Amino acid sequence: MTSLFCALWHDDRGTIIALEFLFVATILVIGLIVGLAGLRDAIITEFTELGNAVLALSQGYIFSGKTGCCSATDGSQAIDTPGLLPDPVCTAPAIPSVIDELPCN
Repeated sequence: MTSLFCALWHDDRGTIIALEFLFVATILVIGLIVGLAGLRDAIITEFTELGNAVLALSQGYIFSGKTGCCSATDGSQAIDTPGLLPDPVCTAPAIPSVIDELPCN
């Protein structure tokens, strides 16, 4: 058994393959990190566009008054001014781990 461990300890036939695997794994991990960061930015952009599209839906209406048979009703209107979602801001807090809220009494 000792001679088997000694023979395995001095065997160098798999070192090149292990180093190549390490390089390939490192490149794949770096590529995944960059790809996931790009995917995150694309998803944030799409959700911002979806939010802006929902906010752009006009909920305003105009109802003109009716007149007839010696009577009249006034009209009504509601004007909806659409807004836009602000771009996300990624700023770190000035002082980390500060809680500004007071606990309940």
